[in-house]
Amino acid sequence: KKAIELARSKNNEWLPKGKSVAFHNSRTDIFSKKKLKVGSFMKGDINIDIKNKIQSALDVLGSSAELLEISEFDTGTVFRFHYHGLIKNKRGMAAWTETLIRDCGVECTGVVFETGWRKRDPYYD
Repeated sequence: KKAIELARSKNNEWLPKGKSVAFHNSRTDIFSKKKLKVGSFMKGDINIDIKNKIQSALDVLGSSAELLEISEFDTGTVFRFHYHGLIKNKRGMAAWTETLIRDCGVECTGVVFETGWRKRDPYYD
């Protein structure tokens, strides 16, 4: 009995159909209500001049990250990407991407990698 309980605590396969989706939607509804793009894969404004300057960095990233938005503020510029790589590499890839962007001569105060519902890599647990 304890083994079944521990196994169920690691995944959501045992939940009724739609339960996990409903839970996730309840947690992310606030983003659409407040019209925030952070936490979603919705594309935002992309300054073409900045995108052209960082094109070499985007080429290096290839298909592992897709540019979603470039947010320019008084305090700096934040880049938002849809990340397709392994979750265990997400933080390191974000730091490396920030360095790549700075090497292109563009001010970068932050890089956000959106992964959607993925919180872990099930095949690498």
